[in-house]
Amino acid sequence: MLVEIDSKIRGVVSCSDSSVNDFEKEEKISPWEVMRINWNFYLDVNNRFSIFTDGSKMNGRVGCAFVLYVDNIETDSFMFRLSDNCSVFMAEVYAIHKAVEEIRIRNLDYVDIISDSRSALTALNSLRERRSFINEIKRNVITHQGIINFKWVRAHRGTVGNERADVLAKTACEKETVDAFFDTTKAEIKYESERQALSLWQERWTLSQKGSITKKFFSKVSLKRVKGDFYINQIYTGHGIFRTYQNRFFDKSIECHCGEAVGDVEHVLLRCKLWEPNRESLRLKLNSPITELLRIEKFRQFCRLVIQSLLNLEIN
Repeated sequence: MLVEIDSKIRGVVSCSDSSVNDFEKEEKISPWEVMRINWNFYLDVNNRFSIFTDGSKMNGRVGCAFVLYVDNIETDSFMFRLSDNCSVFMAEVYAIHKAVEEIRIRNLDYVDIISDSRSALTALNSLRERRSFINEIKRNVITHQGIINFKWVRAHRGTVGNERADVLAKTACEKETVDAFFDTTKAEIKYESERQALSLWQERWTLSQKGSITKKFFSKVSLKRVKGDFYINQIYTGHGIFRTYQNRFFDKSIECHCGEAVGDVEHVLLRCKLWEPNRESLRLKLNSPITELLRIEKFRQFCRLVIQSLLNLEIN
């Protein structure tokens, strides 16, 4: 099934705009040009320069921030709102990118950059990283005249700088103006295409005149729901061994084997006298809808027994 993807994915401008960053653009790096930025665990703030970075996503908006400390005293802070299609990971990386830019502008000689994003630090440390945006950060760190150390701090553990950066990143999400636009990522395209396909599928399923029995069990479509039970699936569809189906397609009698009513799903499983002893042995309240009863394994076993027996009756 082909689905036309809506180009207006949340908050993204056209990729032809030169101001839009392509976070997933890759570059070929020769083996001798491979870079690795090491990081350590954060223990305490140094007596020189420290920068805490953080990224956040709230109510569909994305923001990041970094805070500059000199000898444990906050001296400056920066906030940036990113286009809404960005992930928290992208926000974390962008915060580090802007922090490194600020270090180079101020020509700081010794700085600790502290982040609570292990994934961002791992990307900087990876020898297999091919994304140009991240490799550019690596190059800026390596070519800087001073020393830039990277450290990881556990989030929400009361570290003053980390908590401050977290607050500012959340505040950045509330800004009216977007400071940095990013092109749509592969993950966003995949998410949006699946969402639109499911929406179209749901619309068709709701409006369809077919599958009325199945709709009683599954009113909402889902990619995660797979039913592979040969016997139970006949109940979900009303197809197979039930007399209503056999009559419609094979011109057999519509009467149940008991001869007292139409042999549809609910009569056979809930009221047919042929299976009364088996139903009584279940010790279940059978006045509930069959959609709820099928969630009970004992009832499902009973259903398999009945359908298997009906198959044997038809064969004989």
